[in-house]
Amino acid sequence: MNETVGTYVVTEDEERIDRIARAVYGAEGNGAVELLLDANPGLAGRGTETPGVLPFGTVLRLPVLTIRADDALARPWE
Repeated sequence: MNETVGTYVVTEDEERIDRIARAVYGAEGNGAVELLLDANPGLAGRGTETPGVLPFGTVLRLPVLTIRADDALARPWE
């Protein structure tokens, strides 16, 4: 499991995991959503009937997001 750097508490009812990833990591891509799901077992089945939506008060462990060089955005003009 990745190193945990802190926690995040859901402060709105039915907050979405992709929006949490964007708030914490700056993007929901680069495996950020998957990283949150891996670091918080049972998270996907928790809360409302809508997948990826979490109830108020849910506490998430926040692991370090590392981006591998092969996952980085390629800009051909650089």
